[in-house]
Amino acid sequence: MTPPGQDPAARYGCLYRLIRAAAVCAVLVAVASISAYVAMLWFLEADKMEVPRVIGLDSVAAEALITEVSLTPRVIADEFSTTIPKGHVARQRPPQGTRLPLGGEVRLILSRGSDQLAAPDLSGLTAAQANRILAEAGLVFGPVTSIHSDAHRRDAIIAQEPPGGTTVTRGATIRLLESLGPLEDIVVVPDLRGREMVVALNLLKELQLEARMSFVESIVQGGHVIEQNPAPGAQVKVGGQVQITIGD
Repeated sequence: MTPPGQDPAARYGCLYRLIRAAAVCAVLVAVASISAYVAMLWFLEADKMEVPRVIGLDSVAAEALITEVSLTPRVIADEFSTTIPKGHVARQRPPQGTRLPLGGEVRLILSRGSDQLAAPDLSGLTAAQANRILAEAGLVFGPVTSIHSDAHRRDAIIAQEPPGGTTVTRGATIRLLESLGPLEDIVVVPDLRGREMVVALNLLKELQLEARMSFVESIVQGGHVIEQNPAPGAQVKVGGQVQITIGD
């Protein structure tokens, strides 16, 4: 019921104005809050710089570009890469487009170049020379197998696996075949001590060894071998000499 003397239209008009005023105030508060938030974000981002892309650049150019935007470059590692040349940036942290505070650090990983290379040809070298060359190339001096060869001098590398010129990965093992030189006939010196001189001489002749004799006075072992050099069991080349001492 409308109080006596009050116009209903006037009462509702007043209520409408109050509601509208409250709504306007709410909108103004919301706008002010949003403006403050935007201003805060702008303030926070005002001192930040965007990280440039430096992947593929050489280290000098990359560091210069990062420094130019008021950030700090730092090389932290290097790694092999089949696509990025040696000394150029292979990776960066953080990535391009990241915003960092002024002076923020951009970490760089440089390329060591490809880890693929051609195995050096070691034919004809000595094992020591091959070992040095492989070490310089970042390859491993592998097991060495030795065989006699009439075509290769002693200690020369005959073959290798993988062969020279083959593409290998750094750190790969290169196995080698080494020459012992031509095969020579070797005989074992028999025990001649106590044998009669004639028997000892015939035995040496059969083995194609040359006898060199000397004599010492001996009543007990006259006509028999007392000493010999090389000793029994020694290995000598065919045609080698054996010194025997005969009791006289």
